[in-house]
Amino acid sequence: MRIDFVGFSQHYRQLKIDGEYIGNFVEDLLEVIGRFEFTKEHEVFYHQGIFNDKELNLIFVSKDATTVIEVGNPSKITTWKNEEISSCTLTIPSIYDAQLQINIKDGTVINLDNVKDTNIHWKNRLKEEILKIYSVLTSK
Repeated sequence: MRIDFVGFSQHYRQLKIDGEYIGNFVEDLLEVIGRFEFTKEHEVFYHQGIFNDKELNLIFVSKDATTVIEVGNPSKITTWKNEEISSCTLTIPSIYDAQLQINIKDGTVINLDNVKDTNIHWKNRLKEEILKIYSVLTSK
């Protein structure tokens, strides 16, 4: 089973950040971001921190742009055109793990790690998503 954005939108009420359920908060955020095209047209949806209860970032990667939503109070939405990406470094520590560092020309660094970004039950799925993101960002 994968969690795509539609699945996330249907099951977010069970999620916690710092031990507190975030359902009502995320409901308001989903209403706002649902208006944006990136929620409908993307190659990869990556949910960073979804089952580790610490933080939650929603990442949408398309052939043209990458959007990161830092869920919090307040939430922050940042979009970069993919030509603003200066480099991507994919590290494979083992057959089961993947780490991706995305460097933006403005100095921003996006770090994805299938082990740190979720729990043990979802790490293999996130590894596959990291590989897809790398493929999208490095393909022309």
